[in-house]
Amino acid sequence: MLYRSELSILSLMVLLISSVAISQKTDGEAVPFAVADKTPAYPGCEELAPQEIKDCTVEKINNHVNLNFNTGLGKQLGIVGQNRIVVKFKIDDQGKISNVQARSLADDAEAREALQKEASRVVNSLPQMQPGEYKAKPVAIMYSLPIIFATPKKTD
Repeated sequence: MLYRSELSILSLMVLLISSVAISQKTDGEAVPFAVADKTPAYPGCEELAPQEIKDCTVEKINNHVNLNFNTGLGKQLGIVGQNRIVVKFKIDDQGKISNVQARSLADDAEAREALQKEASRVVNSLPQMQPGEYKAKPVAIMYSLPIIFATPKKTD
């Protein structure tokens, strides 16, 4: 269990980058994310206006990752400084999370694998969402989510 002081030091910043997200028409042809008529909606965000749905979904995904990512992992693995993992995933045309791929640039192979596994676990635990739409049909949308957290150096 992390103490409050450790939590303030171990900051976890999450940013959902929608500019690199793409959607797919139901016939398989890819279209830019910006062309989608409606973005996926996190539970509780469904009844909002289109831009509010996007903002609400981003906020809820960020909160989910902040609450569920094990920031103590850096300390357990003996890594210090800022750590970054990029996770790409799809919210499919049913609103389910799929195709989760995580990539860490940690130097140590064991640390890299552990960070990627943790990031994938957290993203896979996202709830089912209302799918995005294009021309009034559900579509799959790809997201890229960088997860950045800091592990402080040990002080004697």
